[in-house]
Amino acid sequence: MNLRSLFNEHAKILQFNTAEILNELKLDALVIGAGEPQIYFEDDQDVPYRSNHHFRHWCPIEGPHHVLKIVPGQKPLLRLYKPADFWYDVKPLHQEFWMDAFQIEICDKVEDLWKNIGVGGLGRIAYQGPDRERATKQNLLVDVEGLLPRLNWNRVSKTAYEQECLVDATRIAAKGHIAAERAFRQGGSELDIHFAYLQATRSREIDLPYENIIALNEKSAFLHYAEKRDDIHNGRVLLIDAGANARGYASDISRTYATEDAPEEFRALLEDMTRMQKDICASIRLHVRMNDLHFNTHERIAELLVNHKILLGVDAQKAMSDGLTLPFFPHGLGHMLGIFVHDVAGRQINREGTIGENDPRFPKLRTLRPLEIGTIVTIEPGLYFIKMLLEPYRKGEFSKLFNWTLIERLMPCGGIRIEDNVVILKDQVRNVTREFLP
Repeated sequence: MNLRSLFNEHAKILQFNTAEILNELKLDALVIGAGEPQIYFEDDQDVPYRSNHHFRHWCPIEGPHHVLKIVPGQKPLLRLYKPADFWYDVKPLHQEFWMDAFQIEICDKVEDLWKNIGVGGLGRIAYQGPDRERATKQNLLVDVEGLLPRLNWNRVSKTAYEQECLVDATRIAAKGHIAAERAFRQGGSELDIHFAYLQATRSREIDLPYENIIALNEKSAFLHYAEKRDDIHNGRVLLIDAGANARGYASDISRTYATEDAPEEFRALLEDMTRMQKDICASIRLHVRMNDLHFNTHERIAELLVNHKILLGVDAQKAMSDGLTLPFFPHGLGHMLGIFVHDVAGRQINREGTIGENDPRFPKLRTLRPLEIGTIVTIEPGLYFIKMLLEPYRKGEFSKLFNWTLIERLMPCGGIRIEDNVVILKDQVRNVTREFLP
């Protein structure tokens, strides 16, 4: 199917799901606002703008102020803001693949976007979005109980159109990752590698779904390292966590690379971590829970720590029961992926919005729910040498089980993180990342 057909099917699914929600909540219609631009505090510069995520779920056009009205049984009304302006270039609206799904009205004044939006022989019209003051003035119902969790719930299973957006976002990001690895192996600085990524993806920083993490050597131990040093070249280890956007949907990919100058023990560990990550992706089955996958990943990491003699005098099972993997793998295995990089409803267990109980083994996981058809998640095991987390074990009861000599040798390498984006299908798991970054 082409993009137009995929989107038309996507819009039909959204209309059906929204009609169900409105019927459950005894509502007649739903208005969704794209939102307004914001400025930095006491400044006249705009904060980088992103439209309301539920508006973006319906329509891929960017820009502020747009308004969407959904009435069951009718083609949704989409009012687009196209001002007459000479300060800024306003892109003309061409025939886009998504336009057939809407009744489209062009407005050059913000006030016209909202004119009579709350009338039309309808009674209870709900509003979702940041323009709460305007919505209230139009007699729309703001903060309808149960609306947002139901909208979020319907975001979990991605349509074929959304899956195609992920494929395109992954294709773009893979080009960046290939260019970044090349720049790394040519001795580039973190800033050089960042620029290589931007050039290959044809992106500005504002276009990225999140700020690139590009860490050489010991900086790989910082999970959300943001600085891009220009004075460090010829790194021995690169950890890159970087994605791309396609029609408002994000990819999220991480890779770790090592040169021949990196310690042999680290390179062997990286090879086994890469194999392990692929095995985890291949092991996923329909309805499996992310917290169970996370537990299994800790079991696998325990085996690696023992096999690579990072832990001594203990087997993998004992290392697990004593929690000795925790300082090496301190984050979750993955998260929901979609319009948000950490997409909605990962901890939600029903349409009404009930949040699942924390898994006592790992209370801070982002995703608790089973993986159903159409779910897109990241799978990103990590193994790090973080001084802050390891230091308490030097004097504790388990100190003698840690190979501190080897750990000190590996600490300048920072750590390893490998992340793929996978789609859960009926009888298989599609690892989209490996299709472009094998």
